[in-house]
Amino acid sequence: MSFFLFRKRSKPPSLAPEQQEHRRQKIETLKAGRLAALTLSFTNELIEKYGPRLAGSDASRQAALQIQAAYEPFCDQSETEVVRIDTTFHSFPLQLALYLYPVILVLLLIGLPYLGLLLFLAYLWYAARTLYFYKPLGKLSKPNVEGVNVHAVLEPQGEVRHTLLFTSHHDSAPLFRYNKLDRISYAKKVALPILLFFLSGLFNAMHLITELLEGRLFAFSLPPLGMGILCLLLLGATPLLLPLKNFYLQEGSPGAGDNLVSVGMTVQLARYFHWKKKSCNDPLSHTRLVFCSFDGEESGLEGSKAWYQKHKEEMKGSLVLNFDAIYHADKLTFLERDINGTQRLSSRLARRCVQIAKDMGYEAVSESIPRLAGGTDAGRASLAGLEATTLTSVAWDDRTKPSVYHTAGDVVSAIDAKAVEMALSIAIRLVELVDSDRLWEVDEMQGPAKKEVESEEPELVFTKLTHR
Repeated sequence: MSFFLFRKRSKPPSLAPEQQEHRRQKIETLKAGRLAALTLSFTNELIEKYGPRLAGSDASRQAALQIQAAYEPFCDQSETEVVRIDTTFHSFPLQLALYLYPVILVLLLIGLPYLGLLLFLAYLWYAARTLYFYKPLGKLSKPNVEGVNVHAVLEPQGEVRHTLLFTSHHDSAPLFRYNKLDRISYAKKVALPILLFFLSGLFNAMHLITELLEGRLFAFSLPPLGMGILCLLLLGATPLLLPLKNFYLQEGSPGAGDNLVSVGMTVQLARYFHWKKKSCNDPLSHTRLVFCSFDGEESGLEGSKAWYQKHKEEMKGSLVLNFDAIYHADKLTFLERDINGTQRLSSRLARRCVQIAKDMGYEAVSESIPRLAGGTDAGRASLAGLEATTLTSVAWDDRTKPSVYHTAGDVVSAIDAKAVEMALSIAIRLVELVDSDRLWEVDEMQGPAKKEVESEEPELVFTKLTHR
């Protein structure tokens, strides 16, 4: 298959030897810029064709099949795998709080505060384990749909010494019924119910302490009159917790930046290295590339969890660069911690990627994902024992930028094309360094020797990616 992108050009004048390297890099720069445009076009095409893609939905499965078809011309093999997904991963803990709330208050009113407190603490433990640590209890996690994971492999010319994974996800997030930007409504529908639930546990703890001090813990003891009245009022306020039952809509975000554009990037990276191999006779020497698109990321990272469990042994020793939420060119971030900051990623890889970006003239940082911001598929890779990091460029706390993450406004026009170009160029450079066994050389060299090698490195021109 031929692409107009890679059409033959008229033969240029011969270059002096010292100019050859510069010319080669400039051609690659133009390719990277064009690949970014193809990425955005691919993203828009899938959104127009399938719309929102809730985990395990028919739209998500159909998108997975088209993603596999996009990989096939550029890779030596491509596969799909069925994965079971629990779509209630985030919603069930919220619904459970609604039902436990009156029970906890009734236990206090009948003089059993120790049972009420135990139930409250057990729920907090379960909710934290599920929503914060992403370690749901197997007995309470009930997969109810089938999703589809996709992966493709591009083999090197010689013996495989390195394996590098580029990962992403094609499912999109369910929309929230309540918008944080409408602060009054959000306070009434979300913050108030959570506050009431915590008060139910607090009152049980207070009465339990009173009984301990009075030496009648297991004796029948009604709460004091004032506390009893407050408990009755809280019990009467149970309907105020009803919004927790329908916190999520049955409708999904278009999911352009989170995270279909990342899928498009993996497809275009496959295209690029296939072109290098077939059209330029410049294949990778010893680096196997694996491109993945997971389902169920928005349901507790369940797609990547299943994939890494199945492929853990064959992927041993691999490096993983996950792409997630690529929006803003001035927010390039490589994650050192994932899953609400509880899961370590590879700080070494994240910081090396930052250095690669800076060497190319880009501003980038490495840091932890914010608390309560959720997790990415790199967390599952790390749990499988792989060196992994996520490249993201979302404005976590920058109110000067539009917040489209997990909203109906997450469309292609919300993505900065330059951010996509920069991410692609960093990924290309990462592959080149891995294949030439020079990825970690900055760690191994110090002082004058390191400076001498740096001065010998040809200057990269990826900073001009937007000059198409």
